Amino acid sequence: MRYLQQIGAEAVKVWYLVPRPAQRERLDALLMEIGAAADEAGLPMIVHATSLREAKLALRAGAQMLVHSVSDQPVDEEFLELLTRNEAVYVPTLQAGSNWSRALASVTFAAAAPVDDPNGCVDDAIRTRINSPEELQANLNPALTLAWAYRSLEANGAEIALMQRNLVAVYEAGGRIATATDAGNPMTLHGPSIYREMEMMQAAGLNPEAVIEMSTRGGAIAMGRQDEFGQIEEGMAADLIILSQDPREDVRNFRSLTHVMRAGVLRAQSELRVTEVD
Repeated sequence: MRYLQQIGAEAVKVWYLVPRPAQRERLDALLMEIGAAADEAGLPMIVHATSLREAKLALRAGAQMLVHSVSDQPVDEEFLELLTRNEAVYVPTLQAGSNWSRALASVTFAAAAPVDDPNGCVDDAIRTRINSPEELQANLNPALTLAWAYRSLEANGAEIALMQRNLVAVYEAGGRIATATDAGNPMTLHGPSIYREMEMMQAAGLNPEAVIEMSTRGGAIAMGRQDEFGQIEEGMAADLIILSQDPREDVRNFRSLTHVMRAGVLRAQSELRVTEVD
């Protein structure tokens, strides 16, 4: 914690997966210590915890943000009370896990995974790597067989449904939610992955206007900078996009992007394409 303060960090990130039984008591206590030290240092604690028990412990330790959904079981009233009491931000990243499976299955099958990139954001080097999965087969864990790939892809559907259910529960409980993609992970590509994330949130049962708020003001709240940006208001910084269809009716209409205004400069989206898309 002292080191983080010395380098000017603005938060502390903890990766807290399910501990082995023999280590649980020690690691649980360590997480509580980290939370206390983060609070004393004035650093918000961000916790990667995808299981309900560990997510609850993170909130008891003072987590101000949970990155990724609870994906092992439905969230309960205790979790929702802890989340709302902390005013913690819940960041669902609904697609990240399934995209890992897609990427590994692509290598296992030696078949390129499809790229959903309507705006031409993905550069040629990344496309070349995605389209040549056979080149990575030599590095594949032998345990990742074709049978594993089929099971993994099948299990993704059930896990996504559970994460979507938990997202709606957090929303209905009044929890703070911020849209995020975890882009940079295999097949969660910088740029176009935002479309699928918003669409999965809408498919969970959230109305389009709620998804829009989570994708704008929600992100600003997650960074503690809601007084600087995140909505269009006098005195706030705002980059803008222009669409040909209304996203308040359906978030899939974000795909109708025509122009982008960045730092006050308006450009046609066609000028920003980095590659040609069929």
